[in-house]
Amino acid sequence: MGIRKSINSESITEIFGLSSDIYREFMSFLKEKTSNDKSYDISLRKWKKFFTNIYGNESSSELFLNHTYFALILKILVVYKIGLIKNLNFEEMYGSLSGNERLNLQVFDFDFFFWIGIKKELFKKVIDEIKGLKFENQDIFSQLYQQIFVSDLRHKRGEFFTPSHLVKEMLIDYYKFGLKILDPTCGSGIFLVNIIIKILNSQNPNSLKIKAITNVFGFDVNPLAIITSKANIFLLLLDYFKLGDQEFPKISIFLCDSLFPEEYENKISFNFKDLYNTFDLIIGNPPWLTYKDLYDKGYQMRIRKLANELGIKPSSQYITHIELAAVFFYAIPVKFLKKNGKIFFVMPKSTLNGDHCYEFRAFSIFNVELEIWDFPNSYFFNIDHICLKAEYIGQDNNILVINRYPIKTKIFDHKINLKEETYYSSLKIEDDGARLILPNDELEILNRLQVSDYKKQFFQGATLVPRTLVFFQIRKRKDHYLVIDSDPDIISRAKEKWFFQFQNKEIEQRFHFKTFLNIHLIPFHLKSLKDVFLPINEHLVYKPEFLQRYPKAQSFYNEVNKFYQENKKETSDIATLHDNLNYWNKLQKQLNNKSYIVVYNASGSNLKAAVINKEDQKVIIGSENYYFSISLNFLQYPNRPY
Repeated sequence: MGIRKSINSESITEIFGLSSDIYREFMSFLKEKTSNDKSYDISLRKWKKFFTNIYGNESSSELFLNHTYFALILKILVVYKIGLIKNLNFEEMYGSLSGNERLNLQVFDFDFFFWIGIKKELFKKVIDEIKGLKFENQDIFSQLYQQIFVSDLRHKRGEFFTPSHLVKEMLIDYYKFGLKILDPTCGSGIFLVNIIIKILNSQNPNSLKIKAITNVFGFDVNPLAIITSKANIFLLLLDYFKLGDQEFPKISIFLCDSLFPEEYENKISFNFKDLYNTFDLIIGNPPWLTYKDLYDKGYQMRIRKLANELGIKPSSQYITHIELAAVFFYAIPVKFLKKNGKIFFVMPKSTLNGDHCYEFRAFSIFNVELEIWDFPNSYFFNIDHICLKAEYIGQDNNILVINRYPIKTKIFDHKINLKEETYYSSLKIEDDGARLILPNDELEILNRLQVSDYKKQFFQGATLVPRTLVFFQIRKRKDHYLVIDSDPDIISRAKEKWFFQFQNKEIEQRFHFKTFLNIHLIPFHLKSLKDVFLPINEHLVYKPEFLQRYPKAQSFYNEVNKFYQENKKETSDIATLHDNLNYWNKLQKQLNNKSYIVVYNASGSNLKAAVINKEDQKVIIGSENYYFSISLNFLQYPNRPY
């Protein structure tokens, strides 16, 4: 560990992160107080009202204590910096922790994070760690914020942290001094902090800087994000403005779901309608979630309705894949941008290439001069991503979809060095949307190809998930039944939510089917098959009265179905395990499969295909692959497209 010279995102995480001594001591102190402090239960209930909507059942008391710890650290750092400015001694700093100073009104809005006072020894330990260090001008809490919201929880909420060098490049490209700007999902405030740094470093007089800062707005649905953003900005402003001075800029960060801001009007001191269609620029990184990832059924329906109103709702087969980022890209400009205002978002690349975003790619509310920033090697996230910018012109315009193509595109490397300027266009542009968006040179190759006559003969396989409930390995074979255990390969890769392990279970042999995973498929060959339990009859239909005749299979199905029903999302309309296995009838449809099946992978960097002979075994194709069923007669006389 090197000598620390300043307080920045890295040193904050080193000093206060989840593996630090300070974290362990604070958590020990907080856990001790949960048993004898009445304010704990009250604050926990208040906290859950906010965070159950955000994180569903993951909003545990342990997470609440982590949030409390993080909020207390924020407050101590703010108190410490104010203490330095005011030349307070240690005792005066400690006393100001509970004082009703301006910092409490300006930054720390949510009292349920501050249900406990900090004992003096812990306060001293924190101060000793940071004494003599200079605060850097940056989002100093970003890394610790990510730790507190462990990656699994952040990703369930679609939160992906934007690297500072990407943020800076986006702002260099698009931000102009004095613009009224909004980050609708501000998180720890990395975009807002960098905008304010640009304002403070400008050559403009203080009066104009203050005006420009008051034009910087951030919204977030997460209370901890609100106080983190405010603390970041407050600490920054303390270097430039005198605390208590009338000129001290107002921090305009508000708790708000920016898709439905009207619901939050009674929680803030002004009317959101005063902000509608007043912004020059919207910039940020919206949630990378799909419809099916949302916890609340009512919220799902509202997103569905909103997507329909915006003209970007996908066809019924893709409804569960509605991209929240796509909804944000349309809904926020409609609500908040001026005509000819600009939007610049970090987006999942699926908005360019997913069938579920066909309508989104009409860009119907935007002018013709769109721009894509592409990062072909996914440098910053474990999901393919782009940056997308556009000029909002409103829903009533006469621009044809085709006139928005091709789209100017910049290709960047991992250091945000511009490597190439080119154009992307669509495989097929229609009146209501556009197909896959690709580089023009790739489209030229694809356009020379003809659509195969067999394309419509291929179907996607069945959703054989959760795999832990139906995949197995055979322990013993008996006369008419099997003794089975969980498949260790499947168990080793199972998500925690669907971890279900069984041993010595018995099923009748007729419920034993074969399938395979994508990893088992290589070009022209299927390496191996896996065993799978399916509670269906010879017609691939689930019938309770049929299953009753087979008590071993019925008992096993009842057990795994119970686990499925207890763990499925509350928002899911798929009531039973079998309904999930047969989603969109993709299991039963395989009844008509003939002796030979041609399969190819539905995803992956390389195309793989093989022929399966299923005459001697009951092979079911899973959703990772597409299949075409053919007969021996077809193989002998193949010159026909069906």
